[in-house]
Amino acid sequence: MNQTLSPNISPFQGLRELIATLRGENGCPWDRKQTPESMRVYLVEEMYELLDALESREPAAALEELGDVLFHVFFLSRIFEEQGEFTVMDVAAANTEKMVARHPHVFGDDQAKTAEDVRARWHQFKKNQQNLKQEKGALDSVPKSMPALMRAYRVCERASRVGLDHPSEKDGIRSLDGKWNAVRQAFEARNKEVISDRLGPFLLELAGLSRQAGVHPENSLTRAINNFSRCFSSMEQAIKAAGKDLEQAGSEEMFQLMTRYEKEKP
Repeated sequence: MNQTLSPNISPFQGLRELIATLRGENGCPWDRKQTPESMRVYLVEEMYELLDALESREPAAALEELGDVLFHVFFLSRIFEEQGEFTVMDVAAANTEKMVARHPHVFGDDQAKTAEDVRARWHQFKKNQQNLKQEKGALDSVPKSMPALMRAYRVCERASRVGLDHPSEKDGIRSLDGKWNAVRQAFEARNKEVISDRLGPFLLELAGLSRQAGVHPENSLTRAINNFSRCFSSMEQAIKAAGKDLEQAGSEEMFQLMTRYEKEKP
């Protein structure tokens, strides 16, 4: 039996009705069987697609991917509503209340002249809220499921708030040099286990030093990967234009082409 949505309703109400229909008795078998646990992987996937759309700076792509993320928010809320926990309206209301409380310089009498003032007040508010709920460690609020580089940045950021930081960037660079020397020695010894043991602390130190310099390593690495991909594509096209496959081109030729394209502005 074909089903239709109610006419003349708001887009938000239409989305709620759509998901209720998909999850209903005569809805979609795949949608009906989903749980919060099974939806995790799809939500993460959609978030990365949204990040790609934002990186592309194409409004149409951002519009589509924001819609997909919004669908997942409504979908997950619907599952919890069926369990008698909360609705998507409760989600919106709770978030609005939280954001008003976190912006006393906008909705209250507090003063914040700079973005750093706002960040300081934000972190203090979150700390107070966590203390009200239960005693937590300083790093417990950093999600363990975050990508490792992003998690490293956040862990170093949280540690710095309680005073665990290098006194200066020079001290951080000295520490980074020491860890890099240990990594280099492990590579020279061709010991995979030692390389693994020493590479992790080096990358964590690098993430911490990047934070201290005000640079997010995730953004820097993303730009580097995008630039490498651009150069690789140009190199690949040049080799194919010469009538060869990549396997036929030697590493020296490929590196020369990569170096040439790296010097060109995208």
